[in-house]
Amino acid sequence: MKRVAENQLTEQERTEETSQEWLKNAKFQEVLGADSSHKSLFLLLSQSDGSQGILLANKSPFSEDKTDIEKLLETAKLHEISRNDIFGSYNIEVDGQLNLLKSQLIYPVNERLIAKYRQEEKFVIRETPELYETVTKPYIEKFQLNLNWVYNCLEKRSEVDKIVFEDPDKNNGFLLMQDIKWDGKTIENLYVLAIIHRHGLKSVRDLTGDDLPMLHNIRDKSLKAIEEKYGLKNDQVKCYFHYQPSFYHLHVHFINLKYDAPASTTMSAILLDDVINNLELNSNHYKQSTLTFTRKNGDKLMEMFREANGK
Repeated sequence: MKRVAENQLTEQERTEETSQEWLKNAKFQEVLGADSSHKSLFLLLSQSDGSQGILLANKSPFSEDKTDIEKLLETAKLHEISRNDIFGSYNIEVDGQLNLLKSQLIYPVNERLIAKYRQEEKFVIRETPELYETVTKPYIEKFQLNLNWVYNCLEKRSEVDKIVFEDPDKNNGFLLMQDIKWDGKTIENLYVLAIIHRHGLKSVRDLTGDDLPMLHNIRDKSLKAIEEKYGLKNDQVKCYFHYQPSFYHLHVHFINLKYDAPASTTMSAILLDDVINNLELNSNHYKQSTLTFTRKNGDKLMEMFREANGK
């Protein structure tokens, strides 16, 4: 067992060295986008051989751990900007470990991935069941991102250390794992995904009343695992689907209710409890409903909807 652990660690170190080398030799090409509310920056980078990569940088939230707060106060250096009576405004320097950037490095990337992170004007799409069949479904079949990374996780070929819980049942089971955007430690921005084992379900559009046992199973066992491992109670966790999702293999997002995660609000997210309630009232709710979401200008799905509407 020790030898296996050492081999895994060596592989992890080797991956880190490769990524570090890639980033060291990369040149800045373009700011794809920035989000001041979430303190995020998306950069397009390139190599001398013409290959490209994307660096996603996010400022980590403050820890509420007593030890971290005490360390912050001990190391803080104030630089006054202005002062009026009892009110002072300052820039503050803190220990580097308390001010880390949480980041993702994706390389090499193609034009579809670059377009995904490029910031552009958004528009509302109202997708009827008929438009789903004639526009969205063909888009998914032709342009969806490769799902190999999903199957690698489900088959435990990668990211085994991020698994929080697993129900191995092939019909109603799932894998609960830390999302790549979370450091796995800071509870204030807890973010985990439940990815179902069953293949063939792409999004909420495919769900019917027959899937209610699976949805109840995901909700109840995920919330229990989160409380046991991280101490967050059921009413402190937000559970939702994205529509449209970023990848078309059914999965559920679980975040700390305190965390204002990107795409976790109206027009992007559908609450898991609402999905369960809708399917209990009407088994074919999501096959019969018009679903509303937003898409960026220049996005391929946006283009296909405009063509279908003759615009």
